[in-house]
Amino acid sequence: MQPNHFSYAADARAGEVHRASVCFQTLLLRDGRRLAWSEFGIARGFPIFYLHDAGSSRLEAAFFDAEARRAGYRLLAVDRPGLGESDSHAGMSRASCTDDLMQLADHLGLLEFGILSAGAGTGMALAVAAMAPERVKLVLGVSSQLPVCLAREELGCRILRKILATILQGILALRLSFAKSTPEQYLCRLSETLAYADRRLLGDPAIRLTLTQSSYEAVRRGVSGVARDTALALAPLNVSAASLAMPVHVWLGAVEHLGQYSSVPSFIQSLPQGALHRLCNHGRYFFWQNSENVFVTATRLLAASRSVHQAS
Repeated sequence: MQPNHFSYAADARAGEVHRASVCFQTLLLRDGRRLAWSEFGIARGFPIFYLHDAGSSRLEAAFFDAEARRAGYRLLAVDRPGLGESDSHAGMSRASCTDDLMQLADHLGLLEFGILSAGAGTGMALAVAAMAPERVKLVLGVSSQLPVCLAREELGCRILRKILATILQGILALRLSFAKSTPEQYLCRLSETLAYADRRLLGDPAIRLTLTQSSYEAVRRGVSGVARDTALALAPLNVSAASLAMPVHVWLGAVEHLGQYSSVPSFIQSLPQGALHRLCNHGRYFFWQNSENVFVTATRLLAASRSVHQAS
């Protein structure tokens, strides 16, 4: 596939925001849908797929671009179905999204790769790692969220998730239709939910621009994709600790006050090579400005893996 570019000024939702020119490519999947991704970091670096937070978009990976370049990694940021430039999928599930990602890995000829995820994207990252443990060399999660229920999904849960997606779609549509959604108002609403450490970061113009770009890109096809993606984040995670033998490292801001991480510490610490990093004086969105340690850790883990492989 040849790379495409988008460079367009603000629409009615985005107010005065102007999106920078960003290269993206699309893959025609086996079922006829298009899957879109953008690349950050350096082209010849070790490949790491970036899985964005719930209801966000591939442009979120821009927060990691500078550090990925400095550390020598190739970031492949993928829009999940119905978000950004990726076609929607009515039957969207973690299994279908995992299959989409593996089709892209095959298309790119990637025999091995890492995964970096933010927020609810960590559930998807673990699902991919469990499906292809021989190819996924490490999983890195920032401000990770996992569903409270980690057991197998029952029929009742699936029905409730569909109902929730419908409700979310209605709420989001009303917000877009009746509320003024300029970037400043969006950032103001976001700020009200954040810890002080995160609110300080919003004073950085580059951070504010990246946030608005990613958020408005997520709804460029409407709100149904955001609703499905957000509801999917609540679906039970059907993976076992035994299926995740690769290193899995997660970073959480110590002053995060939303209390959404109840299942994260215990699950990560149950993994054979799981590690939890608590960052003092940092909030949920520390990675907006500080992701150096994530890539330093990735380099150390990959070097250790190569040493073991060579010794054997």
